[in-house]
Amino acid sequence: MAAFPYRDRDRMLHILTPDYGLISASARGACSVKSKLRPLTNLFSLCNFEFFYQKERFYVDDGEVIEAFLDLSDSIEHLTAVSHAAEVFRDLTRNSPPDSKYFDLWAYTVYEISQSEHPVLISRLSTLRLLAEAGYAPHLDSCCICQRPVRGEVSFSFRSSGILCGRRDCKGKPTEDSIRLSEGTQALLRHILAAPLNRLYRFTVSDDVVENASQFLDLYLCEKMEKDYKKLDLLEFPFEMDLSGLKRNCD
Repeated sequence: MAAFPYRDRDRMLHILTPDYGLISASARGACSVKSKLRPLTNLFSLCNFEFFYQKERFYVDDGEVIEAFLDLSDSIEHLTAVSHAAEVFRDLTRNSPPDSKYFDLWAYTVYEISQSEHPVLISRLSTLRLLAEAGYAPHLDSCCICQRPVRGEVSFSFRSSGILCGRRDCKGKPTEDSIRLSEGTQALLRHILAAPLNRLYRFTVSDDVVENASQFLDLYLCEKMEKDYKKLDLLEFPFEMDLSGLKRNCD
């Protein structure tokens, strides 16, 4: 999920695993063109790693690349989308107990981003499912105040982390703390929260829903993670961003 130069010819890797969660591992000599470990250090690849553990540190001993997802390098949009998702996944799993559900979600997400015509939307939606798996799902089934069913366009309160109905006691006054969600957007979000992983990204939506959902997803992510994620800004302001963090070394 991340790779950094380490010492003279080594690389330090952040690897999401099903059994140990997110770990850091050193790949000795991986910066060398002739190193057998070099292909294993390419970003966003699915690999079988062989580690050895010494003095409370992981080292990559050997392995094989299962899928390199080379399509991610075809466009800046795909590469930016997967980089954004990877940053969020790293932040959330860094201090979380190991759980294979995060690994499975990441694997489905990387594959879908590599194949999708709308990789940025997939990236954003993956972060909602990730937050839900970690216990931070928004309340979308009924009014979060009175618990009554709600139909049509609604107001979502970030403070209450749920939708509000139109009753006077529930809706309160419009504030910067809320956003309007269309009926189509609500349907999309509910699908992402409840669908099995093999059906997670199987949907069709209009441009209006994409715009409304994207606005909500960015705000909700910032609210729950207490961090302002900037990588997707690259697609709007390409000449104002540092591209070094998106570099992908593909052999």
